[in-house]
Amino acid sequence: GQIIVATFVGIMFVIGYSIIDLNYGIALGIMAGFLNIIPYLGSFMAMVPAVIVALVDSPWMLIQVLIVFSIEQFIEGRVISPQVLGSNLSVHPVTIMIVLLTAGKLFGIVGFVLGIPGYAVFKVIFMHLFEWYKSESGLYQEDEQETFIETEDV
Repeated sequence: GQIIVATFVGIMFVIGYSIIDLNYGIALGIMAGFLNIIPYLGSFMAMVPAVIVALVDSPWMLIQVLIVFSIEQFIEGRVISPQVLGSNLSVHPVTIMIVLLTAGKLFGIVGFVLGIPGYAVFKVIFMHLFEWYKSESGLYQEDEQETFIETEDV
């Protein structure tokens, strides 16, 4: 799913940079797509070279690059990511940031790329094991006591 989102992001950046006629726009758009495999941080890391190229060109080009970036972030966050990724894992954004920071610190760039998928796999396995344990242990069974309603004679 993340690769599909990254592909769409790369295409959007290539189109956007081509429309504003940014120097090296196609290369920067393709690089943005590859970097977007890293959730949250990838798009921002891809913006650094685009901003530098825009600054060398002109202040107006910088404004245009920031507009393209804003439009891309809006479309990705509101349309593409929810449609492609959905909310199947129900992972809170703070959890994603903690996983990224921890995996990045421990494993470097490989941790950034594989941290979230690794977390997702671990979460699915843990949830299945916990569901199995609940069904086998009997500790989580609801009490099947009948509730009696007292009635008073009037």
